[in-house]
Amino acid sequence: MDVDYTWETATNNAVSIQKLEEHFRKNFSPYQPEYYIKVPGRVNLIGEHVDYCGYSVFSMAIEQCIVVAAKRINDQPTVQLTNLSSERYENVSKNILDISVDSLSKSPHWSNNFLCGVKGAREHLIENELIPGKNVGFLFAVTGNIPENSGLSSSSALVTAAVMATLVGYGVRISQLKLAEVSAKCKRYIGTASSGVDQAIAVNAKEGYASRIDFNPMMIKQYHLPSDVKFIVAQSLVVKNKTASNDFHTRVVECKLASQIIAKRLNLTWKHMTVLATLQKNLGNTLDQMIELVHQNLHVDGYSKKEICEILNVSENELDELSLTPNTIHVTEFFLHQRALHVFEEAKRMEMFCDLCENSGTTSDLGQLMNESHSSLRDLYQCSHPDLEELVDVCKRGHAFGCKLTGGGWGGCVVAMVPSASADEFVEFVKDQFYSKRNFDEKCIFATNPSEGACAYLPSEAQDGTPEFSKLVHL
Repeated sequence: MDVDYTWETATNNAVSIQKLEEHFRKNFSPYQPEYYIKVPGRVNLIGEHVDYCGYSVFSMAIEQCIVVAAKRINDQPTVQLTNLSSERYENVSKNILDISVDSLSKSPHWSNNFLCGVKGAREHLIENELIPGKNVGFLFAVTGNIPENSGLSSSSALVTAAVMATLVGYGVRISQLKLAEVSAKCKRYIGTASSGVDQAIAVNAKEGYASRIDFNPMMIKQYHLPSDVKFIVAQSLVVKNKTASNDFHTRVVECKLASQIIAKRLNLTWKHMTVLATLQKNLGNTLDQMIELVHQNLHVDGYSKKEICEILNVSENELDELSLTPNTIHVTEFFLHQRALHVFEEAKRMEMFCDLCENSGTTSDLGQLMNESHSSLRDLYQCSHPDLEELVDVCKRGHAFGCKLTGGGWGGCVVAMVPSASADEFVEFVKDQFYSKRNFDEKCIFATNPSEGACAYLPSEAQDGTPEFSKLVHL
């Protein structure tokens, strides 16, 4: 490739295909790439901490992405993997026929996410009797500009890129939903459960649109976002720690307990009531009616395990078995009113956000819903952080239409919606007011537009006979 193909993202975050190709040739000489894979990260705009309660989320793919340069080799069954940031990540070579699950789950090596994608893709092909000869292997060079550990789904994008790169190399095409499903299942090899949201967005996203993801069954609907805004993603520079992970597990259990207690009080079968959306479905209620039920049936003060046992008429051992998890049996107080109220109100905000997008609502109204979402995450779900709050305040002072934490919380990123015309000015304001007091690099904050989903760039021949790469948007 004589031209420096660049997927433009933020000004300081573009991914150079020429540099990746040069790195590939340097590490795998005399070979050169046969095809390229691009998979975006994603950011939640609204619908935070509701997916595991059965409610829809509203996300968009970002321009920041993972890119893989790849070549199939037919004489040895190995996966050879190199990263453009070779000063941080050493090369890896594995027997493609024996990628061990144990080694993937126990070692934190950078390559594990990619290798679990290769393994999952091959297993899918084996199950469908599509694997060719045993001596097929691959050369992969990887780069990307999705900030790590920031709630922007960088690891999911890497897994999906590996699945796509492997399938394309074997010459196999599958549906978008199946690609997302296979990619989500792959994460179990590294001990991570996945609802499939990250992968569904990465695969199905459409430029200029955000995606509503519904569950059971999974369905995707695209909504056009205002064309006169940009979305600014800014890192709080706070990394979620082990305590925050424990808090997350507690939130999941609190939502489950809330559904069980409301079900018990309404004389429903409660023992298998695990998510709030199922409770709503069984009652046939609107979200407004569910919000009212929270006020009627759950008090604001924390619940002790003893009180919960008395309400459900079970022993503490039975409660541990029926409702809690091994990492939450030590919890002594549960705030059920606040967690359930957030979920139902956030689900309602998500519905309102979709309606506004569908009916050309104002950016001010969309921004207000984002602001309300953040307030609920801070006050009811209690998953914010002082530095996150400072960053949100700075964004609001910078005249963002709306700003909220995105992802799990307890650190990570915020997303702000700002006028396109003043996006650069906004970024400089946040740098001055927030980042100037901290050690940071330029990648901590960037502007992005709603991006297209995962795609492959495959070799083709131009009319004049010269080789070029044509884009296959989906498998």
